[in-house]
Amino acid sequence: MNSYLRNFVLTSIAIVFFVGLLNLLIDPYAIWHNKCVEDVNCRKTEAGSKIYLTKAFQWKHLEPDVVIIGNSRPELGIDPESPQFGNKSVYNLGLRGAGVTTQAIYLINLLNHHNPERVILNVDFLDFLQNPNKTVAWPPVNSSARYLELDLFGDKVVSEDFEDIEAKLKSLITLDVTLASFKTLFLQNHETNFTTQKGFNNAEGFKPIVKSEGTAALFEQKIQELSKRLSGKKYSLYDQNGVSKSFLTLNYLIGELHKKNIHLDIFISPYHDQYLQVVEETGHMDLFLSWKKELAIHLEKTGYFENSELYDFSDMNDFIKEPIPDKKGEFMKWYWEPAHYTARLGEEILSLLSQKKTTSDSLRTDGL
Repeated sequence: MNSYLRNFVLTSIAIVFFVGLLNLLIDPYAIWHNKCVEDVNCRKTEAGSKIYLTKAFQWKHLEPDVVIIGNSRPELGIDPESPQFGNKSVYNLGLRGAGVTTQAIYLINLLNHHNPERVILNVDFLDFLQNPNKTVAWPPVNSSARYLELDLFGDKVVSEDFEDIEAKLKSLITLDVTLASFKTLFLQNHETNFTTQKGFNNAEGFKPIVKSEGTAALFEQKIQELSKRLSGKKYSLYDQNGVSKSFLTLNYLIGELHKKNIHLDIFISPYHDQYLQVVEETGHMDLFLSWKKELAIHLEKTGYFENSELYDFSDMNDFIKEPIPDKKGEFMKWYWEPAHYTARLGEEILSLLSQKKTTSDSLRTDGL
């Protein structure tokens, strides 16, 4: 019996050790930032399912000179490996599904460890919409995020060591992580979404859909999602007391970056024309235009325009009018679907940001 128990314990320890070593080497959620081994672990195919965990740790190993922040649009569209950045170290902190406050919390935690030279921030219309009949609490009741040491205002909410230890232990010995490691190994050479070492989502998961169903199918799906979100809804930029958590968060973030002497560039993404048509058809175009004006007013008050411009790529231009292919397997040059642009269009955005020129007139308040 003693021999049986000893063998059982030793076998269990060996299995746990092997599993932990496998998960450490594969690092499916990019927590450990191990060396990239081609066809083994370079493509973090499972990081997307735990993107908030990944983006809480991955940047700690990079000390980036430039940080890209926003929702899924820049996450899929602005490549940190772009030649526009030269020899700068760049990290894409874009978070799919995250609103302005969550984006700011992640950036505040990064700034607690490292001050980049520059932040490129994408602001999105939908992230500023709220119910006009509800009252917004400011400061926010919940201004912290899981896995992060600091809240929005830089106050410590949990020990960093505790968060590191808890997250890293779970990244080594849980069944979910082990399954993610095997999937990461298996999918290295498949056309599927993956997160790069610098936080960029390459969006390759769109490719098999375009090949089998066509780009039009992607457009139709996204249009339906957007229509469902906007149709029959009455949104506002402010609550009944004239308060906007998103605008207040943005104002606060600009102030923090100014204190640290970090240059900030803010841009509005190039929504495809079909996206804007839905905004129009659901009765929200006036609100969309008002949002741009209010955005400019808030930026003016913060002093943002003293050193930067607001870059609006949502104005009518040749890019957003790109025709949608009818044939299966035919890709668009500038868009995956109406809400998300390709890295090619991201290059155009970065080029204009680097030249300090906008696609249209400056959006300062005196230009509206």
